[in-house]
Amino acid sequence: MDRKKLPIGISDYKRVISEEYYYVDKTDFIRQIVEDGSLITLLPRPRRFGKTLNLSTLRYFFEKTEGNVYRPLFKGKNIEGWKGFDKYQGKYPVILLTLKDCKADTFEEVLEKIAGELATEFERHDYLLDVPEIKPVPKAIFEAVYHGQATQNQLEAALKILSELLTSYWGMPPLVLLDEYDTPIHVAFDKGYYDKMIGFMRNFMSAVFKDNTNIFRGVITGILRVSKESIFSGLNNIAVFSLLDRPMCTAFGFTQEETDMILDDYSLEKQKEEVKQWYNGYLFAGKTVYNPWSVLNYIMYDGVLAPYWVNTGSDVLLRHLLADGPSQIRDGVEGLIQGNSIRSVINDKLAFPDLLTEAVNTWSFMLFSGYLKASDPVLQPNNLIEYKLEVPNLEVSTVFSTIIRSWINNGPVKNDRLERMLQALDENNIPIFERLLNDFVVNTLSYYDTSGRDPEKVYQAFLLGMLVSSGAYEVSSNRESGLGRYDILMRPRNIQKRGIIMELKLYDPMFDKSVDDVLASALQQIEEKQYAATLHAAGVTDILKMAITFDGKRVWIKTLFTCGQV
Repeated sequence: MDRKKLPIGISDYKRVISEEYYYVDKTDFIRQIVEDGSLITLLPRPRRFGKTLNLSTLRYFFEKTEGNVYRPLFKGKNIEGWKGFDKYQGKYPVILLTLKDCKADTFEEVLEKIAGELATEFERHDYLLDVPEIKPVPKAIFEAVYHGQATQNQLEAALKILSELLTSYWGMPPLVLLDEYDTPIHVAFDKGYYDKMIGFMRNFMSAVFKDNTNIFRGVITGILRVSKESIFSGLNNIAVFSLLDRPMCTAFGFTQEETDMILDDYSLEKQKEEVKQWYNGYLFAGKTVYNPWSVLNYIMYDGVLAPYWVNTGSDVLLRHLLADGPSQIRDGVEGLIQGNSIRSVINDKLAFPDLLTEAVNTWSFMLFSGYLKASDPVLQPNNLIEYKLEVPNLEVSTVFSTIIRSWINNGPVKNDRLERMLQALDENNIPIFERLLNDFVVNTLSYYDTSGRDPEKVYQAFLLGMLVSSGAYEVSSNRESGLGRYDILMRPRNIQKRGIIMELKLYDPMFDKSVDDVLASALQQIEEKQYAATLHAAGVTDILKMAITFDGKRVWIKTLFTCGQV
């Protein structure tokens, strides 16, 4: 088959379909929204799980246009077989607003960005200004928003006014879609203007969603369900389906079947197990889900296993919670790094000021943000449900390594040490690299018991989390090459530079004769398994083969350099 372009970073359904990008068919989401019957639906999901694309899909399906120009976008899609297709397709006006880019240091700056997004949506409906029957007050507010001159009060009323005008013009109420509603709230909490932003968002959302007869349906997405007391006060008509709830649990992210299909389509079917270890592990209402952003990037970069998702957003708030929150959180993270689990009830109605007050709130934040997975629910005597919480996959495990490094920023290991360590590796200064790596291990991993079920994975994820910072290399792990699977491979972006292969082994003084024997065994494995084949195929001739041996508190390194061999 002709391989289609991958829609990396493209969240407009019309563009995906009309420009023939690869599309994993999620159109049944439309049916689920209608048949659920809720007037307002809130769907919290982690970032990069397809929220914006799904709302865009809803827009193009429902939006009423002259000549129903969007109908062909759904030809051959799953939704075309739905009995309600003709009843709903192209029958309603639509309001679509995204707040995902509304971030700034001050409340006033964020408000300006929200005003800009509203102005863009009002411009899309500027035909309403030509209606002679439009009343003076709504017209004045419309024009103020349209021209970017609206007051805060006018911005708070903007969507309600637009819904009224659309209902009057089309003779039917609009579908209202609000994407990433909580992004400004996250930023506001971090920057110190939380109360102002909560006040604005409460008025803004209540105006359009509370007791408003001029809407057909409302669909809201975000990462968290911010508590009713703080923002959804009085919205008794809202249905919330989090990642713990069964309705629409597979509408976001890729299922196992969908992931298998796309890997087959791009001739990566032999790597399914590696992809599962790195990007699987999320559980939405017990259903296994892959991170779609990471899967697509993995394919785009020709099967390079790397932490794509963890580099797409700021973890400032998470770092803050871990550094300043309850001590049992840090104790719990220590166990998670070892591959263990913790048990906790989950609070799905979070108020940001309460995140630091109880460990359950921090665990809940980490779950809904995509840093943990929940399984094995058990009803407690107080009628709360307790879950088993774990790190979902190898990709997220690198986050924890990064977070741990942040805890020691003011300790004996500084940030510049990482840059020096990577520079030493690049310059083949192995003694310096070994010494600095030892510093990281002593000041980080020595805090934890690395004698758990699979300690080598702990070391591997920890090392990967540091190596991916090197922009000069494409870093991958656990991939087939030659006659086996290497631990870590660094392919230079400039093939004139050397490639690096790392084989990690644990030294056990009870069973191993010596550290030197373990190091020699690791180098021998690199040679015998022909791990260099991948680098040779890429045209890399100079290769540094590196054996790395850990014992929990020490690191030893031995290298073998080959030059000009293909």
